[in-house]
Amino acid sequence: MTSREKRVVISSDDKDNGSISNSNFKVTLKERYATQSVDRISIAEIIVPNCFYNISDGDSKKGNGPANNQLIFGSLATGNLIINLTAGQYNILQLINFLQSNMNTALSPYGVTVVITRDEITNLLLFTFSAETWTFFMASSMAKVIGFINDVGPYPLAILLPYPPDLSGINSVYIHSEALSDGSGIDANKGIINLVDAVSLHNVPYGTFAYKQTTDDAFALINYTMPRNLNVIDIRLRDREGNLLDIGTKRLTLVIKMYYSV
Repeated sequence: MTSREKRVVISSDDKDNGSISNSNFKVTLKERYATQSVDRISIAEIIVPNCFYNISDGDSKKGNGPANNQLIFGSLATGNLIINLTAGQYNILQLINFLQSNMNTALSPYGVTVVITRDEITNLLLFTFSAETWTFFMASSMAKVIGFINDVGPYPLAILLPYPPDLSGINSVYIHSEALSDGSGIDANKGIINLVDAVSLHNVPYGTFAYKQTTDDAFALINYTMPRNLNVIDIRLRDREGNLLDIGTKRLTLVIKMYYSV
């Protein structure tokens, strides 16, 4: 038998009717002969948009990963207070302004105010209250975003968070496919997963596209234990925790090499 190869473009533009979204879809290839007995594939290119908010409310329909928009804080006088920021793409000044506004709204019935400032050298956030002794709780989904990982406090009047804010959002995305992967990935928490490849969003501004090209076929190779039919290919886009991501109307594209025998 002779081994041959074909390059195949898999795009959300060509998704089958009934597909869930542009990042959770199936494509039925019109070419059937070369897809009947595929021994292995390699990933040549991936293009995926960075359209994921860095502050998410966890709404699966928006596809921005787990919620990180809630702050839980309190004092003996107020009890625990909870504020939730609207999901969106925030810079540090916007985060400070909206967080301060929401906190002051929650504090207003108690006659207390808070001012949030950022140290220009350390980048740490300082919360200065007009009264009471305060604690920030690690149960806050926003904890890592604003700079803490354990309960902070109780401290009188002012809380200086120990770490700089992190507004990087989703740092990388992962292509999964039952048809293509053959369980070729391992996740520390989940075990065997249908991972095809990962794409870094490092230095990919919000609203633009990440592009990954693999020049070493061996590095991007997925071997199958038995030849398989790849006439129908499923694609899903996930975050690091395995949550499905939604790219809305934007396009997701893969270019793969199929190796088949004739």
